[in-house]
Amino acid sequence: MPKRPAVSFDWSEGRFFDRWMLVHFLSGVAGGFSNRWFELSTPMVFVVAVAMMAGWEFGEWKLGVTESLSNIVIDIMVGCAGVGLALAIATRLSPTAEVVAFVATFSVAAAGGVLGFVAYRRRNEAK
Repeated sequence: MPKRPAVSFDWSEGRFFDRWMLVHFLSGVAGGFSNRWFELSTPMVFVVAVAMMAGWEFGEWKLGVTESLSNIVIDIMVGCAGVGLALAIATRLSPTAEVVAFVATFSVAAAGGVLGFVAYRRRNEAK
């Protein structure tokens, strides 16, 4: 596995921080706000979140995206932190505000994912 910096401020993988962490965090926030429709218990929200994030990381691996184990674990932890934040905030929001919060965080996370994917493709095409 190639040497990776501890911190990367672009879309390249950092062992402990990179821009993808923001996407993972916001995805977790959106996931936490989506519980408005699912009404799962708090522990079940985290079980589902970890399963989905681990599934995403597995899918990346199957597609040939290689990441350090520390980065994968941190991605999942950061996503769970986003879920926790959303669940804490959601109790203070009206139903309409919670939907708006979901749409906003989902949109920003999706846009970040697209930007990161484009950067990933450009980086691989340049090799």
